[in-house]
Amino acid sequence: MLDDYRKARKRALKELQRDVSAGHYPYPPALDDILKGEGSQGEIPLGLAEIDLSLIAGTRTRGRQNTFSRNFMPLPEPNSEFAGKWSALIDSQREEGIREPIVVYEFLQRFYVQEGNKRVSVSRYLDAPSILAKITRVIPMPSDHKAVRIYREFTDFYNVAPIYGIIFGEEGGYLKLAAAVGQDLEHPWPEDAVKTLRSAFFLFASAWRMQGGNELDMEIGDAFLIYLKIYGLDDAANASQRTVDDMVRRIWTEFIVSSKPDAIAYVETPAKWGNGRIIPEIKHLYQGTMLAKPLCVAFIYESSPLESGWEKLHDAGRHELELRLGPMVKTITYTHCKSDAAFDRAVEDAVAHDADLVVTVHPTQMTQALRAAVTHPSVQVINCSVSLSHSAVRTFYGRMYEPKYLLGALAASMAKNHKVGYVAETPIFSTVSEINAFAIGAQMVDPYVTVFLKWFSAKDYDWRRELAEEDVRIISGHDYPNPQDEHEPWGVYRVEENGAFTHLAAPVWHWGRYYELIAQSIRSDSWSRETEGRRDRALNYWWGMSAGILDTAVSPAVPRGQRTLVEIIRQPLLSHRVEPFAGALVSQSGPVQSADAGRLSSEEIVRMNWLNENVMGRLPEQRELSQDGLKKVEVAGVIPLDPHTLARTEASS
Repeated sequence: MLDDYRKARKRALKELQRDVSAGHYPYPPALDDILKGEGSQGEIPLGLAEIDLSLIAGTRTRGRQNTFSRNFMPLPEPNSEFAGKWSALIDSQREEGIREPIVVYEFLQRFYVQEGNKRVSVSRYLDAPSILAKITRVIPMPSDHKAVRIYREFTDFYNVAPIYGIIFGEEGGYLKLAAAVGQDLEHPWPEDAVKTLRSAFFLFASAWRMQGGNELDMEIGDAFLIYLKIYGLDDAANASQRTVDDMVRRIWTEFIVSSKPDAIAYVETPAKWGNGRIIPEIKHLYQGTMLAKPLCVAFIYESSPLESGWEKLHDAGRHELELRLGPMVKTITYTHCKSDAAFDRAVEDAVAHDADLVVTVHPTQMTQALRAAVTHPSVQVINCSVSLSHSAVRTFYGRMYEPKYLLGALAASMAKNHKVGYVAETPIFSTVSEINAFAIGAQMVDPYVTVFLKWFSAKDYDWRRELAEEDVRIISGHDYPNPQDEHEPWGVYRVEENGAFTHLAAPVWHWGRYYELIAQSIRSDSWSRETEGRRDRALNYWWGMSAGILDTAVSPAVPRGQRTLVEIIRQPLLSHRVEPFAGALVSQSGPVQSADAGRLSSEEIVRMNWLNENVMGRLPEQRELSQDGLKKVEVAGVIPLDPHTLARTEASS
């Protein structure tokens, strides 16, 4: 119909004017022009395939460029021969559909039309999602450019699963996708697996475009991976388009947060309540809350408090929460929930018991926690981690670098030879700031002190022997006792001449206080108020010593003078008159900031990957990490990881 042509041409003129005003080339680009600068190694015919119309970027040659706007809407006058042919084609398509495939050349996952420009134009006008095409691939010249490296991964993917349109912005995306669906990039996938993934992706792509995904600063493949992690391939492939549209809408904020460079809002002090006081103790709560339904809090552990010192700390906090809030709260625990199946069963049981809050205590539980939050939006879900950007799950941790600063000062004051050891867990977010705060605190007391850095998560080396060879006697080890080995030293300790250990001090987590503040914020309106102005950001509670959730404990074995020293430094730290990461900071490689600079930003502290000038050691490399360490670093690491190894780690987990 000529009326359709006039509408399409109106869209073309509007697009043309917008491009000209913005200084953009207003016509579809020609692949021949692109290859003049880029070059190619040759061509490979791929045969017939259904391709996403959104991936058609231009024409093969310049011949018909100025016939179309950049979005392939027609430009010639309505009384032209072209307009008549276009109108006849749209009538034919409505009656019979397009029977002849178009001919395209593919270059870096974008298609350029050799034959069938009008068919593309009509299909775009009718909002068709895809079109049948005869494809010839143009092979790019060898290059170490990021786009070419990603494309090489795509060709590996296409060889085992011939699907176009799943585009990633970073290397390793296709490896992760294969791992997520139980496949690899080395062996051809079963036909059913390819069909299932293609179906799931096309359903998702339609919902993604309808919701406005093309306006986000992220590639569709990265969004698709988030979607699959939450819903799983089977549910994604077997759902109707309407259901998928709803599934995508429910997690849309996750995509927005993931696409933002400033995705995380660090909440560094507990919420205020009433007349500005921090949420009061139970005796000051409004009496009506005593009559309300108890807040039900479910704790889901990967192992159990009998096996994990970290989980034992959180479980002690759970008991403290019950003591603090009495009949206002009840708790449920689920142990040995490392697998997805066990975790999901725990969540379903918690929901059946009318849980209001689900607590997860490891960063490696984040994907599981996210799935629970999306599946059960009426239940609040939190994860004990820092700097993980998900809007449906709030994260919580503490500014552990503050007590580490105190412990560093104490350790240096106890070392007779200017040598202190520090054995860190894993190079994940916050860990390096804790090392550096310890080193800076030690340097404040002893300007000649050296901190010898070792790693628990590194494999195949004996850090105890190495520290002994350096005559390091004062060591900072695990932050908490190991329930499976009561004789293992922890905290800051001294190695005596006979090899025995003397415990000196340790950081203290007051998890009961932390959970009380969170529980009461849910009871009040402060939980919902904290999202005001932050709806497109992930909330990360990052409280410190001033909130009463962190402190240090000094052993009676420490001389009185050193205990006094810790208290003298502690007071200005509590009031923020002393900040370990304010003023002059010098790394192993040189100055970080000058003496007149303020405190580093929360993000800079959390994601710190440099070591202070008095640290002897380095961050471990990927090949040096244990399997458990690799999994933690994959979720929240501060060291670069090879995407190929990451994908294999995901596949084996």
